[in-house]
Formats: sequence, C-alpha cells, structure tokens
Amino acid sequence: MMRRMMLAAMAALSLAACNQGGTGPSLPPVQAGAQAPSTQTPQPGVQQANVTDEVRQQLITNIGQQLDQLAQNFAAGSAPPQGATDEVVPMQPATDHRWNVTMTANTAYTIIGACDGDCTNVDIELIDTQTGGVVASDMLPDDYPVVNFTPTANGTYIARLLMQTCTMAPCYAGGRVLAATGAAPK
Repeated sequence: MMRRMMLAAMAALSLAACNQGGTGPSLPPVQAGAQAPSTQTPQPGVQQANVTDEVRQQLITNIGQQLDQLAQNFAAGSAPPQGATDEVVPMQPATDHRWNVTMTANTAYTIIGACDGDCTNVDIELIDTQTGGVVASDMLPDDYPVVNFTPTANGTYIARLLMQTCTMAPCYAGGRVLAATGAAPK
C-alpha cells in the first residue's frame, strides 16, 4: 500500500512538473521579474467517491447558487462579460483548472470561486499570458476566493482555480468572471 502511494505521489509530481496537473490551457513561461504561479503538493490517500449523474447535477447547481450569492456580496452591479460562462469542474486535491479570459483595459473585473462541502480550501490566480506572471490572486485558506483586477491594456489572461484541500474527491469547484457595468466592484 505504501509503495502504491509513493508511486502515485511521484506520478503526480511528474505531471505537475510537465504542467499537466490540471485541465485547460497550459501555463505560459514565466518571464524574468514576473511572479511565478504557485505550485501544489499532492495529498496522498484522499478517499474517492463515485459521483452519479444525479449527484453531479446537484453539485453543479449548488456551485452555481454559491457563485450567485458571492456575486451579490462581492460584485454587485457586475455581470459576466459577453460570452463568459461559469467554469464548474470536478477536481482532485492539488490540481488546477485553467481557462482563458479576455479582458478590456480600464474595466474592473472580479473573479469569484466556490466549492462543494468536501472542499475547505480553493484558490484563484489570474495569470498574464504575455509574462506568465500572477497579476492578482486570492490564496487565503478558505473556500470562497475573490480576486479583483483592472487591466491597463486589452489582453488575454488565464484564470486558474486551484483545489488545495478536498477530503472526498473529486470535489466540485467553480469560477465566474464578472465585469463592472457601472461603479468599480467592492
């Protein structure tokens, strides 16, 4: 059993080193002077659940409701940019999910996240695709990350949802990008 856990941990480290510890677009190379994205440590021995289609739909609905509540609390007056949809995915501990976000200069954005009841810590990083560096993040040990960012130029960024703590995997987590439609977000 111990050997199997060690092999699983080594495989996870190898995948992470190859930028394959998660889903979505690859992380860009980090240029000198840019803040590198965080790394994660695999959690061996996490229990795995068999999620039925019915439970999966309930989890996705629940994450959407949590994101609605967070949007009301942290980004009132904001709305998803045209074409943006919620990202809700099953995640293993110490993995990430990445998606591209197109941002307009001088527009205030809020990126919010939430996770299911088996998750106690999920984080968000926003990465500049030009420099590979983190430009905004919420790495607090909680399950409701909120990131505020106002770009100075139009561009594409990578939103990165990081599953830190999950007691029964997979944990479902979601992220939503909101753009200010009037006043800047709180």
